[in-house]
Amino acid sequence: MEQWTKQEKQQVLKEADLPRLHKLHDSISKSKWRTQYHIQTVTGLLNDPNGFSYFKKKWHLFYQWFPYGAVHGMKHWYHVTSDDLVTWKNEGMALKPDTYFDNKGCYSGSAFVKDDYLYLLYTGNHKEEDGTRIPYQMIAAMNEKYKVTKMKRPLIEPHPDYTEHQRDPKIFYKDNWYWMLLGAQDKNLHGKMILYKSKQLAIGWKFAGELKVKGYESFGYMVECPDIEQIGDKWLLLFSPQGYGAKGDEFRNAYQNVYMTGDLDLNTLTFTPDGPHKELDRGFDFYAAQCAFQQEYKNTAILEGWFGCSDYSYPATDEEGYQGLLTLPRELSIENGKLVQKPIRTYEKLKDEVVFEAVRGNINKDSMHGRMPEACIVALENPDSNAVSLEFFAKTMERGFAIDYDANRKYLTIDRKDLENQCNTEYGTDRRVKLENGLRSLLIFVDHSSVEIFVNHGEYVLSSRIFPNPDEHMIRMRGKDITLTIWKAKQTVEDSAVF
Repeated sequence: MEQWTKQEKQQVLKEADLPRLHKLHDSISKSKWRTQYHIQTVTGLLNDPNGFSYFKKKWHLFYQWFPYGAVHGMKHWYHVTSDDLVTWKNEGMALKPDTYFDNKGCYSGSAFVKDDYLYLLYTGNHKEEDGTRIPYQMIAAMNEKYKVTKMKRPLIEPHPDYTEHQRDPKIFYKDNWYWMLLGAQDKNLHGKMILYKSKQLAIGWKFAGELKVKGYESFGYMVECPDIEQIGDKWLLLFSPQGYGAKGDEFRNAYQNVYMTGDLDLNTLTFTPDGPHKELDRGFDFYAAQCAFQQEYKNTAILEGWFGCSDYSYPATDEEGYQGLLTLPRELSIENGKLVQKPIRTYEKLKDEVVFEAVRGNINKDSMHGRMPEACIVALENPDSNAVSLEFFAKTMERGFAIDYDANRKYLTIDRKDLENQCNTEYGTDRRVKLENGLRSLLIFVDHSSVEIFVNHGEYVLSSRIFPNPDEHMIRMRGKDITLTIWKAKQTVEDSAVF
């Protein structure tokens, strides 16, 4: 694995580097693990989704980006746009760390549309010469021509009652106030969420207090990427706590992304959850999710997540000089008091020709001949009471990426231990979910190096990175009287070198 010096990690994008970046892109674009319909890094490393929003009749999304290699170096923001949340276009760099207040990185944040501007809120990671970190909450304005102008001063300086870890501003507007929710760590090294408020977007921010969550004193040792959304008459609180240990089948990843539904009282700064917090995604690779600032889709939140996790490595692509992917956008709703996550409604645009169809066990079409499509959509509907098994990217003696449902115990299990290219095995190679009401449907999105499984029309989602080699190309399916359809997937995300 390539070793990076501190100086190399602190590179800031310069115009003189563009030929180098074009060369890097030309190299990684030949990788067999580049995707067709997921947002992926243009070069180097991608992590958190940022500034997700609807502005001037387009969806805008930014991601944390280190341009030069598969390492967490100096964070920039890269910009992509879409008309439909399916077809994405690279627009180039939006923010780079070029001021005193963000001299060691433009960290994560959110967006807010006002008048003719998209305002980008982010954490400026500043470090003194002695290494002391000072987090500043910053704001920049983007016009309709995508020109970004940073404000000269921070909106918020760090609060003295918390450590240097105060970051990832989420902005929302409620009761004639602008509110900003931050992840933080108190002096006792406990994860907290804190709130600021102002009557004006770009000035006048004052500390409001900690967000109190009934039943919880704190969340691990740090909270990252908090988000809060109103869906109908309920509120959805999302955040990424660090410092949790595994609890049975749950919380088995290095770090978690969790959610609660409930009620928010901004007069007392209290969130009253309907029940215990739960994992947003039950797969291997998911973190730092963010919902869009938007009013296009009513009574739903539109979510994007990082198809990865802090402190993870992905040797297959790391060795090729790049790392990072975002998930499919999801629509979140609250139905009968439960969170439901579905793929964005426009996902049908991804479907190409049907390559396999079986109805109640009778095969009507099969042009795959046992070979797994590298990018496809798989729909399993109304399985009977028997067990179901799907094996993607298998070999003769290995199962590849295995999906199994045990109808007697009502467990859905995914397992990637048989794949040749392994990653992050210290956190296990399988994940398991108990389906109290049984299995009714699976909608599975496969895209070269990723698998996303939507269970029972949004009851659960399991997201996983995989890196199959060319000799891992078989597909197997088992189940009595199953109804299964497989479509090839179209290319909807351009892989272009725009800087």
